[in-house]
Amino acid sequence: MQRKTFDIATQHPDYDGKPTRGGKLDKEILQAFLDRPEEMHAQAAAIRAGIATGQLTELPFAADIDEEEAAAEGRALVLLHLRRERNPKLRAKKIDRVLAERGCLECEVCGFDFERTYGERGARYAEVHHVTPLHITGQTETRLNDLAVLCSNCHRMIHRGAHWLTPAELQDVIQHVRDKGA
Repeated sequence: MQRKTFDIATQHPDYDGKPTRGGKLDKEILQAFLDRPEEMHAQAAAIRAGIATGQLTELPFAADIDEEEAAAEGRALVLLHLRRERNPKLRAKKIDRVLAERGCLECEVCGFDFERTYGERGARYAEVHHVTPLHITGQTETRLNDLAVLCSNCHRMIHRGAHWLTPAELQDVIQHVRDKGA
């Protein structure tokens, strides 16, 4: 982030040093800031406030792409990030246990069953989620009861936002929405 800010700053007309190469959008970003400083300051303040409170779930402004416009996509990127190691055998054992106990592999939050919906293509398919995230526990001994079987949608909703929900909390959200709609 600091590097990108510097790349943009070196494009400023008042910058005395040698500009960095940066990216081709650096000049456009700087020009937008110079053309609309109040709007840009407000956007920056909103981003800082969202980060400070942990409430930032999406950027505050994004220009709509009209149906006739095109946007560049598909660029190959190399990313470096930490990934918590998971034992694939635990996933298989959790699925085996749930199938043996219940006879089907339903999402523990909403009841969705991939096999019931997609037939053989969905057989034995579900996502297996750590009820207490590994980024909180760190390296740990995981038991099958520490895992939950989820559909893809519920899994994404659990991880959405700054505060991750437990499966029980997501069930409460779903029930609350259903109660409001009834």
